[in-house]
Amino acid sequence: MTPIKHNLSSIKGEFITLSVGYSGSVEPEDLFSCVRKSVQDNHYEAKFNITVSKDNLAAGERCIIILSLDTKELNVGRYVWDLFIWAGDRPVKCLVKGQLTILEGVSNRGK
Repeated sequence: MTPIKHNLSSIKGEFITLSVGYSGSVEPEDLFSCVRKSVQDNHYEAKFNITVSKDNLAAGERCIIILSLDTKELNVGRYVWDLFIWAGDRPVKCLVKGQLTILEGVSNRGK
């Protein structure tokens, strides 16, 4: 299965939250999602917080994966991100991938 492509955009300092319906059953410790400057980078710039809910599911869903990220530590620019299912120390399936663009705000630098 090809990962779903989902690009994100945020003003620096905002929180990003994304809910992903999934037809399998997973636990938060089976998932990893991070932001890197490029796909070749070994170091990640930020890591998504991940929770899993089994409430208010749509037809065919067994859980909802909820990703959240505070963008305050990211520099303005373009990044890549993805969400993988892991088995032990090995990634086994990429569910979602895309680009993350962090934009500079105007009124977010103080009042």
